[in-house]
Amino acid sequence: MSSIFQTTARTRAAQSACSIALLLTVLLVVPADAADRNAEPAAATHDVSPLASVQLFRADTVDHDVAKLEDLQAEGLGLPPRFAVPQETFITPDTHGTWERLDESTMLWRLRVGSSGALSLNLGFARYAMPAGGRLLIYPADGSAAAIAFDDADNKAHGELWTPLVESAELVVEVELPVKAVALLELELTAVNTGYRKFGDMFPEKAGTCNIDVVCAEGDDWRDDIQSVAVYQRSGSWACTGVMVNNTADDETPYFLTADHCGLTSSSDATLVVYWNFQSPVCGQQGGGSLAQFQSGSTFVTGSSASDFTLVQLDAAPDPAWNVAYAGWSNSSADPTSAVAIHHPSTDEKSISFEYDPCTTTSYLGTAVPGDGSHIRIEDWDVGTTEPGSSGSPLFDQDHHVVGQLHGGYAACGNNDSDWYGRVSVSWPAGLGTYLDPLGLGVTAWDLLAPYATGLRVSAGSYDGQGDQGGPFTPASFAYTLTNNGDTPLDYEASADVNWVDVGNATGSLAAGGQATVTVSFNANANALGIGSHNGTLGFVNVTNHDGDTTRAVNLQVGVPEIVYEWNMDTDPLWNAEGDWAWGQPQGSGGQYGNGDPTAGFTGAYVYGYNLAGDYPNSLPERHLTTQAIDCSGLEAVTLKFQRWLNVERPAYDHAYLRVSNDGVAYTTLWENGAEVTDNAWSQYAFDISAYADGQATVYLRWTQGTTDGSWQYSGWNIDDVEIW
Repeated sequence: MSSIFQTTARTRAAQSACSIALLLTVLLVVPADAADRNAEPAAATHDVSPLASVQLFRADTVDHDVAKLEDLQAEGLGLPPRFAVPQETFITPDTHGTWERLDESTMLWRLRVGSSGALSLNLGFARYAMPAGGRLLIYPADGSAAAIAFDDADNKAHGELWTPLVESAELVVEVELPVKAVALLELELTAVNTGYRKFGDMFPEKAGTCNIDVVCAEGDDWRDDIQSVAVYQRSGSWACTGVMVNNTADDETPYFLTADHCGLTSSSDATLVVYWNFQSPVCGQQGGGSLAQFQSGSTFVTGSSASDFTLVQLDAAPDPAWNVAYAGWSNSSADPTSAVAIHHPSTDEKSISFEYDPCTTTSYLGTAVPGDGSHIRIEDWDVGTTEPGSSGSPLFDQDHHVVGQLHGGYAACGNNDSDWYGRVSVSWPAGLGTYLDPLGLGVTAWDLLAPYATGLRVSAGSYDGQGDQGGPFTPASFAYTLTNNGDTPLDYEASADVNWVDVGNATGSLAAGGQATVTVSFNANANALGIGSHNGTLGFVNVTNHDGDTTRAVNLQVGVPEIVYEWNMDTDPLWNAEGDWAWGQPQGSGGQYGNGDPTAGFTGAYVYGYNLAGDYPNSLPERHLTTQAIDCSGLEAVTLKFQRWLNVERPAYDHAYLRVSNDGVAYTTLWENGAEVTDNAWSQYAFDISAYADGQATVYLRWTQGTTDGSWQYSGWNIDDVEIW
């Protein structure tokens, strides 16, 4: 393969044999990284030489065609996404750059580093030892962003320093230090990493439109868990997601859990740069996040490829101002009854995804249960998805405990495919347990630690029960621990907004640091509930000052859901079909773009589809397929399920919809394509339509093709096996 660089003419200075012998004594864990590293360059306060006179080191230009090919190959091997190409260098203040005296007691060294067409630059110093009173700055040469400062507090035992990225094609490296300390400086720049993809926008489009920003209301029950997750860069060029995890000592040791395949090892651990709170400020924006809250460096602790986990200890505790939490965990081998992923899709701003169904235990990429038992399988995400860049992100169970980290899978916006997470229960005896249970308590779960928390704190978890109509229901009760994180007493009240739940120890007082247990249970009213899913909310109120008011969900599944109505398409259901909607056997045609139609239904030969013989046309208005009225007057917790084979261009151009009505006039959209959809197999989709169908005698379902624009054509809708549960 040809070189990834197009080499530009340059002169490399001879490497200096001069080295400094004096080493600085440092500790493994240093004080918390500063929340504000912004500083002013020397030019802002001193009369210095023009920047144009400072020596320029021009890094090689990235060949984008070769880079794209290499990235496709890496993706095929399951490697994390890359955003920058590294170039080895050997640059010191002795070999490169420009020195000048600021005043009688202060020296200044500067070097410009640039690469034509670069979207960003970041640097790796294999030796960094800054004397007291000195500082290193990096900043864009055009002054478009504030300078980032490092000083002697950034001296580490491993002796390295890796910088965050600077979004510029040229940056300035600047060292300012006392004259008497010049001989003590150790600085070796050994990697210049040229960004050819915008970090946080790794692919031609931002993260898929089905992703949910963590700032959205869907994340409200997961606020503290969200604070434990971060995106990071490794070796200046690769990116993944990870999570800060708590340990049984509750001592804020900065253990950071991620995936083994992300490449953090004992030889690359110092290159880690973690970005906290990189998330959208506005729900739905999937942009606008800041990379300002970063920290650099770590030490490899343990890991295993079997469950694809790596644990490192960050060089510093995060700055308290960043409100970083330490996630809880569970080493139980039980399958989660539901799950949540918090991650950085395509290294984009932080997102949250939900799986409402039980998970299974399998081998990696397997479906057989339990396989080799190493992974948790998410069959399909009900809300959101994951993408490259999400690798290493945590999977939380229904009790807000980390039970795995993302290894890989096929999930993406527009499909119904699976993801696999390396199990914490398998990682535990492989070394993880030694560090997360330093007290040797032998517990199977440990809750999140939020050092920033004040006021009332309620332990995690929803109360999820099930049983036959009339009861009994299991579990019969569920206990919550209430903690006063404040330094003054508080009064609390706990309640339920449904009459089929009792709350024990519902009122009380908590001394500073005190705890109480509130137990909730199903009462006799639950025995009268009809078959279906019943939901409520538990409220925990700090009566004193409302600091820490919290809600938790309570869910009761009565009976096993059953199919009430079914249309398997073996015969024509005689629905109202507009345009080219038709019942019959699809011909396997179409697919000018995307994939063609199937050649048969999921079961049997027949389906309802739009143009069974090919693609939908250009400039199509909305064309509907609408069911006859469906009588749901005696039903509760109504769910729609159907098999889908759909191909449609992204919504900037073409559209597909699923809608529901209970009067045949006003329709509500249940789903629309948020991205290009290119199904090449049948997949079942389920939608909760209880808000529109429960107790209603005239429920209508409507699939819509269109509108479309005047260019690309796709094969459109095909549906089979429509069911009402």
